[in-house]
Amino acid sequence: MPRKLLLTMLVLGCFAVVSGAATYSAFSSQTSSSGNSFSAGTVQLTDNDAGTAMLSLSNAQPAASDTSCILITYSGSLDSTVRLYGTVAGSLASYVTLTVTRGTDASPTFDSCASFSADGTNYIGAGNGVIYQGNLSAFPTSYAAGLVDPTAGSPESWTTSETHAYRFVVTLQNDNAAQGQSASASFTWEARNS
Repeated sequence: MPRKLLLTMLVLGCFAVVSGAATYSAFSSQTSSSGNSFSAGTVQLTDNDAGTAMLSLSNAQPAASDTSCILITYSGSLDSTVRLYGTVAGSLASYVTLTVTRGTDASPTFDSCASFSADGTNYIGAGNGVIYQGNLSAFPTSYAAGLVDPTAGSPESWTTSETHAYRFVVTLQNDNAAQGQSASASFTWEARNS
């Protein structure tokens, strides 16, 4: 008898499983989208200075000046606007005039301005290509205050492989108070996509 009881329970168990499965079955269908990918664009500026300073005045007298040209290249994949600003330190900065001119350079060699050609636009009323002319001490010191390239009224959107040359000229002013003073500066171009 126990064998019959065991077989009966087994049959009832199978029946319960089959009837339970039938109770919870439903129609079904699927579709999928595979191979999705994501990548971020880039914003990248480089220059041709190889880590070398552009400008130097040493033991300078009034009207002494130095000129240097630098090539800036944009290699990012996203169109970006560029601003120029700097870090300036020292008391001589109030007695140094800085002129920055934007243009092109047919044969760019860092520091040399032999093949520099100023932009044909008089951006700020100081001559073709000039984007800044004033005391070194007044040069913008942050991105927010930086010189929009070339001007705030008509900022250019830089694209991949675009290049621009900049000529920097510093001149010591004829002011007796400049004697024995010193200053330093670094210049930064910063690109941001909009």
